[in-house]
Amino acid sequence: MQMLPLPTIWRIVSEVDLNEIRQSAEKPFQIVIAGDDHSLVVELASLLSGNGESFVHPWLTLLTMPLTMEALERLGVIDMVVMVVSQPASIDGARSIANDLARSKVPVLVIFVGSIAGRAGAMVLPRAGIHTASVATLDDQAFHNVIAAEILDTAPQELSLALSRQLTGLRSVVYERLVQDTAQANAAYALSTGIAEIIPILNVPLNVSDLMVLTKNQLVMGYKIALAAGKEGTPRDLIGEVISVIGGGFLFRQLARELVGLIPVWGIVPKVAIAYAGTWVIGQTIIHWATEGRLLPPVELKSFYADALARGRKVAQDLLAQRASLRTTERGSADQSHASIWHRLRRYLPMG
Repeated sequence: MQMLPLPTIWRIVSEVDLNEIRQSAEKPFQIVIAGDDHSLVVELASLLSGNGESFVHPWLTLLTMPLTMEALERLGVIDMVVMVVSQPASIDGARSIANDLARSKVPVLVIFVGSIAGRAGAMVLPRAGIHTASVATLDDQAFHNVIAAEILDTAPQELSLALSRQLTGLRSVVYERLVQDTAQANAAYALSTGIAEIIPILNVPLNVSDLMVLTKNQLVMGYKIALAAGKEGTPRDLIGEVISVIGGGFLFRQLARELVGLIPVWGIVPKVAIAYAGTWVIGQTIIHWATEGRLLPPVELKSFYADALARGRKVAQDLLAQRASLRTTERGSADQSHASIWHRLRRYLPMG
């Protein structure tokens, strides 16, 4: 079975604007962290910066509440504001400034800490662009389990790579999302083409097309992980490193699995599961290289793949169930529409 040759892989990747992705990863930003307890503000900034307790990234601006819009406007362009609220007396001020920021289209996250965390619901924040989170204590566990994800959900989506590249505390969540989103996307794509490939005559041309799309998504995912991890180099250099990391036989064996998965007789569920699992394992391989500088040994790869394949089957079944539900809804809507049309036409039809 022939695999995609390297020139073909380069052609596939060249269809993506890698320089635009790199510019997004290197985009400067300013995040304001404010709170009613300065020690909590410094703690959150250190957890975000991720390079030791005393290090605060220079793109983070630390302030003490109460805040005013005038003071914030003097800082120039602000991409996001995070408020850490630990005292009941600060709730009204946080609510007011959060609404002002939302009106100015500045995303804001309000983190309730300590005894007021359970009463966060009392703070009504009806505007779009305002997020809240509650933690009993502001520590490493709360940061990684709750706060990191909330920060990424609140920040502009186009900043996610830049945030990860600069703020190492966010990297593990960004890696996880890149891999999961790409694996899910490849699974959904495999399902969508799998429906067409039930017609055997369509199978041959769609095999190559599917393989190219899955490969492109996997390599772009690897490139983004490398950038998010702070890797340096031209786009071509980084893509070359990614290929060398996963190309020691594994990438091309995985592409072979995906190609086999495109054969109609195998059915749709195995095809979708293989597309998901292969993408997920390739993502884990790149993460270990980018963060630890090591390659996964074969035993670990097999373990990762077995686990991912099981989850891939579940993803396939869920996607099929969603498709079936959607079709049922569409049929119901069509039946209602037909009934409505017939009801309107009946008045013009002769009786008897």
